[in-house]
Amino acid sequence: MSARETAELLLQVGRLVQAEGYDGELSPAQWMALRFFARANPFSRTPSAFAEFQATTRGTATQAIKALEAGGYLVRQPFKTDGRSVSLRLTSKGKKALARDPFEVLVRAVDSLDATERTAMRRALHQVLSTLATSGAHRRFGVCPDCTHFGREMCGNLPSTGPSAAECLLLGVPIQPEDVGLLCVHFQPMNEHREDGRTP
Repeated sequence: MSARETAELLLQVGRLVQAEGYDGELSPAQWMALRFFARANPFSRTPSAFAEFQATTRGTATQAIKALEAGGYLVRQPFKTDGRSVSLRLTSKGKKALARDPFEVLVRAVDSLDATERTAMRRALHQVLSTLATSGAHRRFGVCPDCTHFGREMCGNLPSTGPSAAECLLLGVPIQPEDVGLLCVHFQPMNEHREDGRTP
């Protein structure tokens, strides 16, 4: 199969999943916003981070967010460290909506593959996303264990949450255990060099 045929299959999957997304009150963009804020870590639950994740304008992202807020799916809170910035989180209504997320159709389709096929697909799609991100001005998102900035041990005067406590080396803050597997806007893949010239 040619690269073009494979790319067309990816587009077809995307179109089918997006078509499933027109469900009741929510549009595909609003479903994407709900999924993002459910999976984003505390540093990334902002309108600008969502816009970057969607590779769209801040205005377009804000429209989806405002609709979700008006519908009672999202609520905004000021950051504890910076009252000028806001953090968005799902309400109980938003969490209930995700329980009937049409995206689960794709999750079940992927789950029907065996473990080897799923692993190969994940690696291949990560490589494709990485190539796309480096060829444009798009930011990569990922999780702490795969990030250059992930530190296993707390140091200095930072509080420890346990023997294997973690911190973000970029921000110099502790990472709570429940946040380690969440998406982060500050993600930098392990295989890329740090800006200071050191390798991960």
